[in-house]
Amino acid sequence: MLIRIDETGPEVYNVSVLEKSGFKTFVTGRLGGVSKKPFDSLNTSATVGDNLSDVAENMRRVKNSAGILKLWAPTQVHGDKIFVIDTISGLPETAEADAVVVTTPGIAGAIKTADCAPILLADPVKNIVAAIHAGKRSTELHIASKTVAIMTGLGSQPSDIISVIGPCIRKCCYEVDLAMAQDFHTFCGGDGGRMLDIAGACEVQLKEAGLLPQNLHDSSICTSCDNSMFFSYRRDGGVTGRFMSGIEARSA
Repeated sequence: MLIRIDETGPEVYNVSVLEKSGFKTFVTGRLGGVSKKPFDSLNTSATVGDNLSDVAENMRRVKNSAGILKLWAPTQVHGDKIFVIDTISGLPETAEADAVVVTTPGIAGAIKTADCAPILLADPVKNIVAAIHAGKRSTELHIASKTVAIMTGLGSQPSDIISVIGPCIRKCCYEVDLAMAQDFHTFCGGDGGRMLDIAGACEVQLKEAGLLPQNLHDSSICTSCDNSMFFSYRRDGGVTGRFMSGIEARSA
């Protein structure tokens, strides 16, 4: 599902199932950048303690590899705010949100993660796209289904929307405390019922929002297990980089 764009360039992937529908997509790995340890090397976040010039160079490489000219990412706060982009001019540099919906071609909406679930949504009929940062708190607040509701309010039919859950920490590696396990009891198992399936919870929310089973896709990649490929906040001890997932609506 994730296809590397250039084996000789930075570790940037296309999401094949969305690319086939005409959308420009990208998911970054952790290799091919200039950031030093512990952010080595393709860190995309300027808020984790990395050198800002290194992050800027990493982002230049990412956009060049993905063919993205303009990119917008929110300041993520582990909530359920959703930012809508319906123009490519007059945008704030950033805003607090954990999802971004884009109705206008020419700008990619993106989010940054390192264990939380990145979700990309695309409606090929209305040409509306979204990028979601679904951590445990945002998932508890049903950010995935709320993003679908925003897209529906803009004209999408849930049955037309295609979703992809990207690399995130999986239930094999995601132990949560007892209170969180009780909140997510349906999606916890193993080790006393405290291993959280965050991707499974998001998928159920998307189904309940009206997405069709055949339009639900999951990379099945665990950031903790595949730590050499993707940043993992838990596996890396809490000090690490962030990888980015983004999507751009089809050009007219």
